[in-house]
Amino acid sequence: MSIFNFNPPLIAHRGASSLAPENTLAAFKKAYELGARWLEFDVMLTADKVPVVIHDDTLERTTCATGRVCDYPYSYIKTLDAGTWFDPSFSKEKIPSLSQVIAFLREHPMQVNVELKSQEGFEEEVAVESLKIINEEWKDLPPPLISSFSMQVLHHVRYHSKDALLGILIHDWFSEWEDIADRLNCITVDINHKLLDYNQVARIKSMNKDILTYTVNDVARAKELFLMGADAVFTDKLPEMMKVF
Repeated sequence: MSIFNFNPPLIAHRGASSLAPENTLAAFKKAYELGARWLEFDVMLTADKVPVVIHDDTLERTTCATGRVCDYPYSYIKTLDAGTWFDPSFSKEKIPSLSQVIAFLREHPMQVNVELKSQEGFEEEVAVESLKIINEEWKDLPPPLISSFSMQVLHHVRYHSKDALLGILIHDWFSEWEDIADRLNCITVDINHKLLDYNQVARIKSMNKDILTYTVNDVARAKELFLMGADAVFTDKLPEMMKVF
């Protein structure tokens, strides 16, 4: 029995990312307004070790700047335009800090999947600094699901927190995933939907783990996955999916 409530069984991937610039408060607010009750976003560290919400290691794709996130202090990162690339009407959107998102969630309650990004050489620091913010500021909110593609990051999260709710992210099968998922007491398998069929779903379910699958933007494929037994899908097409599920 899942400890989570997936109703509707949709996770807003980086927010309502088809309607607003991904990983911004505007995208998160739109997801909430559409009725999403699960939100996914990405976290990495600035040069001065502030956890901020952005997907890429570099700034080019989603801001007005260039260079690596980890090379600049938060005092600079927080000034960047993180919206014009999507549409000029979002020019005032910034890269939010993890603390700012937590404050947002107090006013817009949703359950959350925090994906910790693996920056080479910062695997332990991103775990420690993110957990510090979560432990200090999350408090009375529903505890987040913390996931990563980096097994190093997941190991560091578990080492520093026996109670953290972990999800193992899998883009391609690798031989040790089952052992790692069990050893770290991961409660979800967050998996590329292209890897799933009935047999693989049954295999994961036999491990007593929820199946969250990404990135599903087709209604027909989502229906197939739910029939197989998937618990929720990450989607970029929240408005379309919300009309069906």
